[in-house]
This record gives sequence, structure tokens and C-alpha cells, in this order.
Amino acid sequence: MTPEERENFMEQAMAAAIAAAREASDMLVRLATSSLEVQDKADGSPVTNADLSAHAIIVRHLEPLGLPIISEEGEKVSYKKRKKWDRCWLVDPLDGTSSYIRMRAGYAVNIALVERVSDSGDMAPVLGIVALPDLDELYFGSENMGSFRTAISEELNAVPIKSNLRVQPPFNLLISWNESGTLGELVAGRVDPALVRMKPISGARKFCLVAEGTADIHARSKGYMEWDCAAGDAILRALGFGVRDLVTGRLLVYNGPTLRVGGLIASRI
Repeated sequence: MTPEERENFMEQAMAAAIAAAREASDMLVRLATSSLEVQDKADGSPVTNADLSAHAIIVRHLEPLGLPIISEEGEKVSYKKRKKWDRCWLVDPLDGTSSYIRMRAGYAVNIALVERVSDSGDMAPVLGIVALPDLDELYFGSENMGSFRTAISEELNAVPIKSNLRVQPPFNLLISWNESGTLGELVAGRVDPALVRMKPISGARKFCLVAEGTADIHARSKGYMEWDCAAGDAILRALGFGVRDLVTGRLLVYNGPTLRVGGLIASRI
């Protein structure tokens, strides 16, 4: 793929992903005020008709680009087959289903494009969209483009996110509602815990708030699924940051055997 072909492809991919996120978001807002059909998956986590409808909308927008799609609500593909892919989508049609059911702010639509990095052979996120339907907020970013914030309902006037914002204490740390790790465990070796304030927030919004500088750190001691963090990771990487393994400090890699990542941290410090 020539540089010009790649630029055209990335523009098409971004346009398709944003259109998918917007339509899925509109549907989720409408369905939130009607009767939800809630079932339990095999792992005990909830799934609703909203999750499945959002999945169908996103797949319809992304399929014309001809890339495989890994979605939380999609068909499970074996690693033997997936490991041969050089590029694929990672999708969470409704990140924060429990929050959505409880009408708690911050549920999200996550769409990321990951591809193989030539020098390492690992898969990394190169494009990401996080839509926050109930807040009418949409964050997006990609390599060589930067990251932006706009309204889901607004086609124009995307505002660039600045990467050089000054960071100073006290530092704001965002955690999940079910986080069990201590403050010391989450920021060990990175910053004095006495200078940090913790606050729980739902879903991928945590990555977005760190990206725009409203918060300074997001850390999690438990594992995530890849589709929970790939889109936010792409937005952060477009700003020169990224999501790292909490223990090793290495940037996360994707399309792994289990599609799971361990403890992680995203920081502007």
C-alpha cells in the first residue's frame, strides 16, 4: 500500500467508523427509554437487545471495507485463524452494559482499527473512536492525524485535543467502579500516592478524560478485554501517549490468544 493509498484508506476507515458510532449511539439513546431485554452470557455478564442492535449497526458500516471484525457480540474466531491477520477491527458495541441498564452515565461505543507493526510484528491500535451517547460526546483519533473531540449530534466543528497540557498535582486518577486495587498498587513507582485523588468512572470515558487532560491517570489492576481499551488506546497514541501494562510498563499489544489484557495504566505524567 503506497502512502497515498494508506492515507485514503485511513480516511475511509475513519469516516465509516464515525458513521457507525453515531448511528449506534442514536439507537442506544432511544432504546434506553424503552423496555430492555436482558439476558446473561455464559460468563455471567449481562447482554441486552441494545448490545446486539449496536453490533449489527456497526458491522453494517464496517463490512464494506473488507476487514475482519472482532466484536464482543460477534462470532468468535479461533486464534489459529486470527493470528494470520495483519489488520482488523476491535469493537465493543456497548461498553458498560451494566451502567446502561442502571442508567448510569458513561456507557460507550468503542471502535478501533488495529494492525501489525512492521518492526515488532505486534498488533497496535492505529485508529479509534469512543462515543458517549448519553453525554453526546465523540472522541476520535488516528496516527498522523491527532485526536479530536466533537458532539455525536454535530457533523462539523471537531476540536483538536492538545497533547502538551501542563500536568501538576494533585493528580486525578480514574478507576472502574469495581476496582479492588489500592492506590499504592495502581500508581506504584510512578507518582507519590499522597499526590493522587481517585474517582470511579464508567467505561472507556476514562481514556478520553485522560486524553483531553481533564484527568491525569487511568489505572486498572484487573484484566480488560481488548475491545474495552483499544479505541481509547488509539486516541491516546495519536497524542503521543498510550496504554501500558501496569507491571511491565510496555505498550499493550492486541489480537492476542485470549483477547484479554492484564492490569493497565494510561498516564499524562
